[in-house]
This record gives sequence, structure tokens and C-alpha cells, in this order.
Amino acid sequence: MKPPKETRRKRNIIPQLIYYAIIWSFYIILVTSAKRLPPNGTWISMGLALGELLQMNEAPHCHKLPGLSAGQGRICQLYQDHMLAVANGAHQALLECRHQFQHRRWNCSILDELNVFGPVTSISSRETAFAHALAAAGVTYAVSRACRDGHLSSCGCSRMGRPKTLTKTGFGADVETT
Repeated sequence: MKPPKETRRKRNIIPQLIYYAIIWSFYIILVTSAKRLPPNGTWISMGLALGELLQMNEAPHCHKLPGLSAGQGRICQLYQDHMLAVANGAHQALLECRHQFQHRRWNCSILDELNVFGPVTSISSRETAFAHALAAAGVTYAVSRACRDGHLSSCGCSRMGRPKTLTKTGFGADVETT
């Protein structure tokens, strides 16, 4: 003898409710953990942390810096005294990006704390290329200036012989500051 239809419906609803509860739970976990995922490894996120790095007055704790890829984390561990210059260069790159795009629809605005360029850097576009190039240039410039000024422990000028026609000494002399 079969149970009445109402009882069969109640039995069928319970597995469906459990199924939807599980799906909903996974969705909530995915959404809440998405903010904690590191971005695609731009140094620009360190530019946002520049103020915090200046307040530390010590070498940064690389595992606490937001937005670094695994490779960048290793570089941070190896060259901790360079990280303030990296953050300074990244900060300058972010300011320059905002200046260059100030009258455009996308103006390098910060969309959330971790991925400063939002979804723009996850797609292939001219803006992505510009943002990465600007970050690389800003970091390179700041690190080379800090090295030239003697603020970094593990860098120096090349020991290779100079051509006799070269009259300038040191490096970075051709770069103008604003």
C-alpha cells in the first residue's frame, strides 16, 4: 500500500530543501572568501599600503602585505629593505595612472582593497598593458633611485669598465625628477 500523495510530497521536498541549502551554503562561502583571494600579483597593492609601511619603521612582514603573488612574496623575503622603495614606486605609478586617465571613463579608480584595478587587470586590454607597464616603470624607477642614493644594502653600480667617452659617473643621472 502506497502512502498518501501529501506524505510523498513532503518526503520529496526535504531532499530538495537540503540540496538548495547546500548550494546556497557553497555560494555564501564562495562570495565571502572571494575578498580574501589575492589579486593577480600587481605591486600596485603595495602602493596602497605605503602609509602602513612608513609607520612600521622596520622591514615589512611579507606575509602580511596584501596582493602579492607567490613570486613577489619570495622577492619580498629576500630583499626586505627594498620593499619601501617598491611601495613608493607603486604609489607613484598609481598616481601617474590616475593623472593619465583622469578624463577617461576608466581612471584607475580603486574598486576594492585587494585588486586596485578591479576586473580590468584580469582581461587583455590596452588599459591592462598600461597599468602593468606603469607599475613596472614606477617600481624600477624608485628602486634604482633608492639604490643610487645608498638606501639599499644589496645593490650598487656595475663594476664593469666604462668607455672612455662616457663622462658621467654613477647611474640614474639622466633621469629627471619632478
